[in-house]
Amino acid sequence: MKKILLYLSLLLLVTGCQNNTHQPEQEKYNSYLSYYQSILDSDIEMSSSQCYDIALVVNKLDEQQYRYDVIIDNPRVAMYDIKALAVVNDLTIAIDKENMMPSIGILDDSHYNMIPNQVDNEKNFVPGLDLSLLSSSSSLRISVMIEWKDSSEINYVREYINLYAAYKDSPEE
Repeated sequence: MKKILLYLSLLLLVTGCQNNTHQPEQEKYNSYLSYYQSILDSDIEMSSSQCYDIALVVNKLDEQQYRYDVIIDNPRVAMYDIKALAVVNDLTIAIDKENMMPSIGILDDSHYNMIPNQVDNEKNFVPGLDLSLLSSSSSLRISVMIEWKDSSEINYVREYINLYAAYKDSPEE
């Protein structure tokens, strides 16, 4: 009887420890889904920001694949603990759970800060951020959510930006 109780106790202890190891990842994934849903729910009308530069650049990798980069740089305000998510606009109103969209500061453990004229990678002060994705389409419309804390590091600011890019073959010389 004592052996059975001992084994049950050990089993419960091991099972309890295993469940806790996945909880931080599940919380991050839930945050990702929440940010994703906020993009789908937003009425995006901005194509630029007064707080930073943002651009969507497309490069052709081969005949069937293009790389899209959302570049966020040149901050004009102090931006701490930046979180960003880029979602391909394909006219659906549901979260695409089959394909993860590019994000920064949501699923990873890093913190990103951008401050005008300051770069210190050791302290996570970066010159800019890049969200990349691959597609077989030569043109895409992408919605981007950028969230950060202001200089007080208390108040959050969240912006939604709508970007479009199409690959153009350069004329042969």
